Amino acid sequence: MPMIRLARPTDLASLADIERSAARRFLGTHMAWAAGDDTAPQAELAQAQAAGLLWIAEGEGQCAGFALTRPMDGDLYLAEMAVALPWQGRGLGRALLAAVCTHARSAGRYRFVLLTTDRELPWNRPFYLRQGFVDIAAGELPPGLRERLSHEAAMGFDPARRCAMAYPLEP
Repeated sequence: MPMIRLARPTDLASLADIERSAARRFLGTHMAWAAGDDTAPQAELAQAQAAGLLWIAEGEGQCAGFALTRPMDGDLYLAEMAVALPWQGRGLGRALLAAVCTHARSAGRYRFVLLTTDRELPWNRPFYLRQGFVDIAAGELPPGLRERLSHEAAMGFDPARRCAMAYPLEP
């Protein structure tokens, strides 16, 4: 079972390498361009770490993955989840996602965990569907997700392949 914990300031330096490693999985797909994309800004990671909104998956005592979240429209938005390529397929993503959902539920102030992702890649939308996420219809998007999808389109993501999803948090 993977060890999941809140990030420490000393973890932040390793997260860009994890993100770059995870992005290599996009090579050979319609999102190959994302493999060379920028990583999450250190200031954003530090802010999330200080707020208790950044989780680490450890493998053999080192950072092997992370989940970065932030509040959005009264919900908790999963801004980034990355697992280093050598650690993929071992349950770290599921464990990170479970930690995020557990935190959101126990915080008592969020209705959903939200995210945006690719519709077609098997480790994107199909993965989240298996974890209990549901699609949000275009007409039901909260303002923050609408803005996020517009931003992603401006960054080069194909809007026809993007979707927004929600995990309902029951009390």
